[in-house]
Amino acid sequence: MLRTIIFVLTLLDFGFIGIAQNQNQNALTDQQILEIIQKSRPLKGGTIPKDMRNRIGATHMDGQYCFTPEPYIIEGAKKMNELGYGILKLWFEKAEGNAKGYNYNSEWKLTRDMSLKDLAKHPYFMKVFDMPFSVFALNINEGYANASTDDQTSTLNRIENEFYELTKYLLNQYRKRDITFILEMWEGDWTLRGGTQPSARWKENGVPPDASVRVKNFIDWVNARQKGVERARSEVKNTKCRVYHAVEVNKVFDGVEGVPSVTTSVLPKVKIDMVSWSSYDGKTKDGLKMYRGIDIIRQYLIPSAYMKGRKVVLIGEVGEAENINGNTRKSIREFWDVMMGVYLSQDIPYIIHWELYCNEPKTGPRTQDRNKAADELRGFWLIRPDGSKSWAQEYFDEILVKSNK
Repeated sequence: MLRTIIFVLTLLDFGFIGIAQNQNQNALTDQQILEIIQKSRPLKGGTIPKDMRNRIGATHMDGQYCFTPEPYIIEGAKKMNELGYGILKLWFEKAEGNAKGYNYNSEWKLTRDMSLKDLAKHPYFMKVFDMPFSVFALNINEGYANASTDDQTSTLNRIENEFYELTKYLLNQYRKRDITFILEMWEGDWTLRGGTQPSARWKENGVPPDASVRVKNFIDWVNARQKGVERARSEVKNTKCRVYHAVEVNKVFDGVEGVPSVTTSVLPKVKIDMVSWSSYDGKTKDGLKMYRGIDIIRQYLIPSAYMKGRKVVLIGEVGEAENINGNTRKSIREFWDVMMGVYLSQDIPYIIHWELYCNEPKTGPRTQDRNKAADELRGFWLIRPDGSKSWAQEYFDEILVKSNK
């Protein structure tokens, strides 16, 4: 039984206040939730916030085609800005040579001894960060020890200091801009489990004996990241820039069924700014599971003091592929309108589509050595390889136009 959650966001901080606000979530029946979702659907007459462009965006990472000779990360950022989105999500990871997922037409010249602050000062990232987005979500995964290891004190100190230096740099560098950076991670439950291989399917194949060690290491890792962000925020004053730290979950319902998860095993042990949900485990045609999943996350989330009691959940990843499962323009529009009915009724401030250019071939490995054709890909895209707009993008165009009116 979920405990009662009263989730109130101020208009100033996160936008409009939706239908579900101030209701006892635990007392709502499935039928009542379905009615709320239907009333909130944009294509069914639901209210679309005026700030909609700053609530939705997409990830740009590892797409399997490009259109210009520009460095890939810059090309994609320009396309997102051209499409009218206020949110851009990027991978932000140290590497040797090129940055992961951004190979086309690029000469990153990265080295492993670079810090996160160094990465933020790279000319490609600086050019992207200067573009007129309101929110940048940055996936940072490095540093988690996913198994029983020796003393992690030095690693945790390094992580804390790198997040401190990165946050301090962003708050100062962009102090004159009304801009938000969200430092998060990719699908924390897969990180906790060490990957996506069969042995990581704990619900189906069993929980490993070192699960408790993994959870402890994850808690320590999250706390180090959060502490670094908080140290920097306490020092930098008079800045319009905001930096938040978020944990991303992706196996919410495994946790409810007793499997160790980031939602049920980690969130109650940490105080963080936000939770991001890569929400594929909440996808259903009627939106009910997605709505319930948001409530579950809020149940376990303990917000940091900086959030002043606000329990903020963002949708860090969600999408429906065009080229599989017999999808049609009608089914894609229906999927997205139901999802938007959930997100708007639940006052979700940031909704991030997967993704700008499709990264998933139907068969074979992901490469960025050539431009793949549409029929080679699963269809997680806003822009297809021929340059045309996807059915999802057509839908977003429609609601963005309506929000402006």
